[in-house]
Amino acid sequence: MEGGYEYGNWVIFGLCIYMAAMLFIGWYASKRIKGATDYIVAGRRLGIFFCTGTLFATWFGSGTCMGGAGNAYIFGNQGVIFDPWGAALCLLLTGFFFARLMRRGKYLTLVDLFEIRFGKAMGVCATIALVIAEVGWVGAQLVGFGTIIHFFAGVPLPWGITISTIILVVYTYLGGMWSVTLTDVFQVIIVTIGMIVMLFVAVPLVGGWDAIFSNDPAGNWMGINQWSFIPTPASAADPELGNAGFMYYTGYMGWFYWLGAWLAIGFGSIPAQDLMQRVLSAKDEKTASYSSYLASGLYCVVGMMPVIIGMIYFKLNPDLSLDDALNKILLNMAVEHLNPFFAVIFVSALVAALMSSSDSAILAAASCLGYNGYKYFNPKADEQQTLKATRIFIPIVTIFSLIMALQFQVIYNLMVVAWSVLLVGLFAPYAAAYFWKKANHYGAISAFLGGFSAWIIAYFIHLPATSEANIGIVEEGVVYFDWAMWDSLYVSSVWGLMASILCLIVVSLATQKSDPPKPLRDMDGKLLNYSNWAGIFGKGREYVEEETNPST
Repeated sequence: MEGGYEYGNWVIFGLCIYMAAMLFIGWYASKRIKGATDYIVAGRRLGIFFCTGTLFATWFGSGTCMGGAGNAYIFGNQGVIFDPWGAALCLLLTGFFFARLMRRGKYLTLVDLFEIRFGKAMGVCATIALVIAEVGWVGAQLVGFGTIIHFFAGVPLPWGITISTIILVVYTYLGGMWSVTLTDVFQVIIVTIGMIVMLFVAVPLVGGWDAIFSNDPAGNWMGINQWSFIPTPASAADPELGNAGFMYYTGYMGWFYWLGAWLAIGFGSIPAQDLMQRVLSAKDEKTASYSSYLASGLYCVVGMMPVIIGMIYFKLNPDLSLDDALNKILLNMAVEHLNPFFAVIFVSALVAALMSSSDSAILAAASCLGYNGYKYFNPKADEQQTLKATRIFIPIVTIFSLIMALQFQVIYNLMVVAWSVLLVGLFAPYAAAYFWKKANHYGAISAFLGGFSAWIIAYFIHLPATSEANIGIVEEGVVYFDWAMWDSLYVSSVWGLMASILCLIVVSLATQKSDPPKPLRDMDGKLLNYSNWAGIFGKGREYVEEETNPST
C-alpha cells in the first residue's frame, strides 16, 4: 500500500502547504523574541485559550493518535491506559497540586526548582533525566511523521523521519515557545476537526455507538474485554480466549503492569519540562491551574477518538499484520473511507498532532541544556548567551532524537518508556520538593539513583517471565522480544518508583544533621508562599504576587 494511494500526491501537496504555514509562523514568532524569557516561556503572557491549547497539543501526539489507535486495535481499552487515560490524569493532578506553586516560583525550567531545593548535583541529575526523556518522546513523534510520509509518498521510512526532523528544527529554532504556542493552537483546531470527521464517517460502518461500547472480548486482536479498566479476575476469564489479568499477565505482575500503565504518564509526566514549560508560560497561576483542568477534559474527549477508531477498524479488518496494526490504522482508515479532500485534512491533522508534541519536547530539552546545562560550564552567562545556547541545542537534541527514532521505529512504546524514566528518577524528589520539608540533597540524589537502579535490576528479574509470556506472538515457538522487553520495563517501573520513594525517605531522615534541608524559594530568592496552592479547591485568600512572601 505504501506509496500506492491514488491521491497520494494530493496528500503530499497538502502537507507541503501545511509545513510552509508552520515555517511562516515560526518566522513571525521570532520577531517577538528579545531574551531567554521570551524564548523559553513565551514572556509569561499566555492567556487561558493559548495555555489550554498548548497544554493539550503537547500531549496529543503520535502516541495518542497513531499508537493509541493501534494499541486499541490489539488490546482494547487496556492497551490505552497509558495514554490517553494516564495523560489526562497527569494534567488533572498538575492543575490541582503543582501548577500554582510552579508558576508562583517564576522558574524558567524544571531544573531551576531542583537546583534551588536540592542543590546543583541534583540539578545535573534532573537535566540528564529530562533530556533523555524528551529525546525519547521526540523520537516517538518522528517515527509517526516518517510513517505518514512513507505511507503516502513511498519514501523509505528512515528518509521520511529525516525529512520531518529538518522541518521541526527550523521552525522551533526560529520562534521558541511563542512559535510553539501559536503552532500548537492552530494544530489543536486542525486535529480536532480531523478526528471528528473521521469518527463521523467511521461509527456508522460498524452499526453505531452500541456496537462500539459493548464489552466484547472478541473486539480486539488479543481477545481482551473491550472496555476493561482493571485486571480481569481469573475466575471471570473466558476459558477459550483466556482474557484474564492485565494484558494477559495475572497475579501481582498483572496488577503491577496495570499500575505501571497509570503511573508511567499519569505521574511520570508531571516532572516533565515540556509540561511545566507551559505552566510557567501562563500569564498567572490561576490561568496555569485552570488551563490544566481544561486540557485534561479536552484530552479525555478528543484523545479517545483515535482509540475508538482503532476499535472500529478491528471490526472492519481484523487481519492486519502486527506492524500495520501498531502504526498505520488511522492512515488505512483515511485512504479507505474518506474522500480525497477529507483525507488531506485528516492526514494534516495527524501531522499537526505529531508536530505539536515534537516541537514542545525539542524546546524542552534544549531549554534545560541551554539555560541550565550551559551555566554549569559558564556560571556568569547572561540572558543573551543562554538564549544563544538554547538555540544551538535545538538541532543537537533533534539529531539524537532522530537516531533514537531510526533505532526503534515504534511509536507507543518509545513514548511510554520516555516518561517511565522520569517516573522512577524524578517524580518522588519533585513532589517532595514542594510537600515534604525534611527532604534534602542526599535524599533526592539517592531517590534518583535508587529508583533507576531498582528499575534496571527488576527489568532483568522480570524479563524471563515476560519472555515466556510472549512466545508465539509473531512466530510459533519464538519469543517476540520487542513485547517481552517493553512489558518487563513497564512492570519494573513500579518497583523503581517504590525504591525511589523509600530511598528518599530513609536517606533524608538519616542525614538531617549532616545535610540540613533547604526551603523551597522562588527565582527571586524569597521563600515560596503556599497560600491557596491546591488548584480551584484551595482554601484561604488568593495569593497576590506583589505581597511579601512569608516563611513557609
